[in-house]
Amino acid sequence: MRIVQLVPSLEGGELAQETLEFAQELARQGHESVVISAGGTLVSRLTLHNCQHHELAVDQKGFFNARLHGKLRRLLESLQADVLLARDALCSWHGWKVWQSLPETGRPRLVTLLHSLPPGGSLRGRVNGALARGELVLAGSRTLARELQLRHAAILKQAPAVLSEGEFEEYPGLRVHYRGVNIRELDRRAPVSGHWHQKLLNQFPQLEGRNWLLLPAPIAPGKGQERFLELLAALKQTCPDIFGLIVGAVEPGQEKFARNLERRAETMGLAEHVLFLGARRDMREFYASARVTLDLACDRAASGRVVTESLAMGCPAVALAGTGVEMLQQCFPQGVLPDLSGKSDAAVVAQLADACESILGNPLNVNFAGFSLAETTAQAVSWFQSLCGERVSARHSATGMG
Repeated sequence: MRIVQLVPSLEGGELAQETLEFAQELARQGHESVVISAGGTLVSRLTLHNCQHHELAVDQKGFFNARLHGKLRRLLESLQADVLLARDALCSWHGWKVWQSLPETGRPRLVTLLHSLPPGGSLRGRVNGALARGELVLAGSRTLARELQLRHAAILKQAPAVLSEGEFEEYPGLRVHYRGVNIRELDRRAPVSGHWHQKLLNQFPQLEGRNWLLLPAPIAPGKGQERFLELLAALKQTCPDIFGLIVGAVEPGQEKFARNLERRAETMGLAEHVLFLGARRDMREFYASARVTLDLACDRAASGRVVTESLAMGCPAVALAGTGVEMLQQCFPQGVLPDLSGKSDAAVVAQLADACESILGNPLNVNFAGFSLAETTAQAVSWFQSLCGERVSARHSATGMG
């Protein structure tokens, strides 16, 4: 199949990274993988892996942009794609407007994907409504799928009923598509080198013989560092060998917040129980060496990337909200917390402490089957093939493509 992704840019961030990984995996599985974006630093990595890139300013805002839409139409006509996958609301709007203008017999099948809630947390509005205009609509989690149902049920019901199985029977064109993990890079079977451990212990000797709790998150309000300190303070009473590792860069403008966090840790008596490690490139080794990974952000639309990567490495995890909770329900139920709605901060910390103590005492197995990048990409392709039907087979037979 020839699959074209439409994404605002490849400059960085989770959306660009997910686009890159999906494009590379499509090419690895033998499909023609194309990305249209406004460009960015990840373009060179994309083209190194047998993927095409076409630069077009699809990050331009505005309901109507005749010049941009004309260029996009001509590009799509030349590419003769089987599937156009539009990521985010703006690209879904541009893609849908141009797709409508193409001849019905020659246009690609339109797929839209909701990666996360837009700023403000609402999917109201004409542009956001374009996310539901795909012939197939993919949502990055069940939470996001339900948000689409809530805001755009009338549009979703117009989608072709080509996919009958699954959770969202009332909306057969809506599917949940989790971001997969590249287990060739995060390979739980590969051992961590003794050199890495020794180098880390030489730098931080206080880590030796401790049980590590890992919090990977940018340092900023709402990312969970304050609650993590409260959790460590509670756990050290019963688990004196506990040690917290906070991994993540300080977000721009949050330097004062980061300094206050470090002072607070000292005030709470945690100087010998926590380290602020900054941004790291060796997360695979940390996931492999930690006893528990935590995602303590309270954002219900959080991507769950940290939880997913930790589970891929076989490391137990606990999450408060977002897609991470959904992944735990399917892969590691021991990390799922009871309903904390309306609970006080002290009650939340107590539940977190109970969950961590349970895992430290008797960790159950992590079952990550079905969530590797190869598996989630193959699942998406199977949906695309169902959507395209016999058209793809006929075109590929005529051109000699696989």
